[in-house]
Amino acid sequence: MKNTLATDDGRRREAGFSLIELLVVIVIIGILAAIVLTQVLHAYDKARQRATMADMRTLSKALAAYDVDLGFLPANGTPMSAMASVLVPYQANVVPQEDHWNHLYVYTTSGAGDYSLESYGKDGIDGTNISYATRWQFDQDIVLSNGIFTASPEM
Repeated sequence: MKNTLATDDGRRREAGFSLIELLVVIVIIGILAAIVLTQVLHAYDKARQRATMADMRTLSKALAAYDVDLGFLPANGTPMSAMASVLVPYQANVVPQEDHWNHLYVYTTSGAGDYSLESYGKDGIDGTNISYATRWQFDQDIVLSNGIFTASPEM
């Protein structure tokens, strides 16, 4: 049995939603879903950026302990896989080799006690360094030199 309503002129019509009403609701739900999805992805990249910076601080502390103990830093251009095995005694937990976008960190040193750790960001390509003004552009590089961030979203 169909649910029907009587109109003022005595005709009967079926109760329910029209196709236009349903389409409008679906479009509104789609727009809201797109807004929420972009915000979730932004928050996810921001969390990856913060976790990468935390790992870089950890690597920096292990490098400082290595330098104090041995009197020199690992050789320039040492790959992160070799670096991880060298730094194991100076790190309480696993030595991070990759940033949180799954790209290897880049280690360089001048040999005079200065070193630099770099994450190339979300795209994994060496490019422009990140700054406070560009902190939401996750493709930009994060640089830590001698234990201090020289290019980070906090500067």
